[in-house]
Amino acid sequence: MSLLFVFSCSKKPYDNINLKKALDLMSKSTNLVLLDVRTAEEYMGGSAPNSINIDVLNTDFKSKIDLLDKNKEYIVYCRSGNRSSIASSIMATNGFLHVYNLQNISYADFVNAILTNQN
Repeated sequence: MSLLFVFSCSKKPYDNINLKKALDLMSKSTNLVLLDVRTAEEYMGGSAPNSINIDVLNTDFKSKIDLLDKNKEYIVYCRSGNRSSIASSIMATNGFLHVYNLQNISYADFVNAILTNQN
């Protein structure tokens, strides 16, 4: 009798990216969405250009992301990286194929880098 063991590599279902990778994706992809997962109040106080806002802490987060195109690429960001990590995990486990969690940069620095790169 032989036993077959199947081991799968546990890979995070989304990619953590830095600012350089985010800007690179933004310059090359025509299928990219910037998803701001901060509160509506934070979003109204300032946001990345052309971003959409879905608050990861709201109870309707999952139902709102279910309305999004799961084949698009998403750069997910928040103020510090904690909420975007939670949102990225939820999205990836719900069938989103290309999820990028922006980390190690503040929201303000991200927006400043976008605006600088557009000029």
